[in-house]
Amino acid sequence: MHTNLQILFSLRDAAGRARLCILVSECLKAVYTALTTAVFLTGFLMCSGLDSVEIGYITALPLISGVLYPFSPLLLEKFRKRKALLGGFRFAYHFFTIFGITVLPLVWRGPGLVQVLMICMLLGSAANTLVASGFPAWHITFLPEEIRGSFFALSGVLNSMFTALAALVASILSDFAASSGNQLFWLGVIRMVAFILALLELGTLLIPRESPYPPPAAGGGRLLALPLCNTTFMRTMLLVFFWMFFSTMTLYAANVYLLDQVKVSYTFLSVLQAMNIVVTAAVMPLWHRLLRRTSWFKTFNAAFYLFALYPILHAFVTSRTYLWLLPVTMVVYQAVLAGGTFCFSNMAYVNTPKDNRTVYLSYHLMLVALGSLGGQGAATLFLKLQKMSLHFGVLEFSPAQQLLLLQAGLTLVFATWCRRCLLSKLECIGKVDA
Repeated sequence: MHTNLQILFSLRDAAGRARLCILVSECLKAVYTALTTAVFLTGFLMCSGLDSVEIGYITALPLISGVLYPFSPLLLEKFRKRKALLGGFRFAYHFFTIFGITVLPLVWRGPGLVQVLMICMLLGSAANTLVASGFPAWHITFLPEEIRGSFFALSGVLNSMFTALAALVASILSDFAASSGNQLFWLGVIRMVAFILALLELGTLLIPRESPYPPPAAGGGRLLALPLCNTTFMRTMLLVFFWMFFSTMTLYAANVYLLDQVKVSYTFLSVLQAMNIVVTAAVMPLWHRLLRRTSWFKTFNAAFYLFALYPILHAFVTSRTYLWLLPVTMVVYQAVLAGGTFCFSNMAYVNTPKDNRTVYLSYHLMLVALGSLGGQGAATLFLKLQKMSLHFGVLEFSPAQQLLLLQAGLTLVFATWCRRCLLSKLECIGKVDA
């Protein structure tokens, strides 16, 4: 393992230094993302006076802006060197979605706040969307296929470690803030720390050497249509879309359920999230071993099947059972998500042609956003239509619990269809040396 690390991150050559920068940037991104999304974003917006519908509007905007991804190549392909452009747009993304969203509720109380927050989120998300594919297109040259599996396995373990520790510290502070009656201020402090980390991530992303990009093989509409004509690539993107659909379907609904109905504290949730460090480190070698024995696609399909266990367990978490069942649920979730994320990380590259890579990566990012939007949109629609609890004997299932069971059923249906109909068409790469 030590030898592998020396090869991956050798400081003697430019590629090794670039991979180290990419790894550091991913760890920083994992931390600031954990502090500015999911339960912390929900809690911050709730403290700002927003209701669940208004929170849903704001959290959906980054996903809606994903429709701009196909237009990213039209901008990026005009430049043979893109570092300044990528850096400027990425800074705008952090400024609006982290700094702006944090400061506005602290200085603006009253009518119009929701609308201004939405504008801020939309501007930042659009800026990121237009250049997001530029960074992976730049950095993938430092991650050839023969080392990609090892890199993603290591980055997955480190990301889980930094994310869990950051969330744990922030949650302890959040619970203290809630008891002090000044929760909005302290959650704002956490987000400002995240903003500083985001700026450090941006600086790290810009360090690797950038080589000139070859001219595009086509222009305009023909350029944007290239991925649609690549059947293997689009089949791979089906996995990307539905993984995001199912894995994010109950992301915010489950957090609201735990915070509002089950009354779980931030600290308890973050202690459970901190277990991700141990769980991911324990299971990642198993996922890596499965990959070496099978393929990226068969390993990913196994992750789909196993992921269905999580919402089934989560549906039975109540105020009476959460002390013992929620830890079990989180361990299952973390173990499966480690493998799913490990495979998902390579789906952007496994069947992506080297020519016009920016176009293909833009489609990949668009389908990531649309998958999340579809999953969370389906969840919102379900909760809007189904407002009544269901009773089965002594068991009572609230709408949120019903949604979790629906998530499990849909995941199993897709995993079965994928195994029977899709895998044979994607197994062209066979086994990998990872």
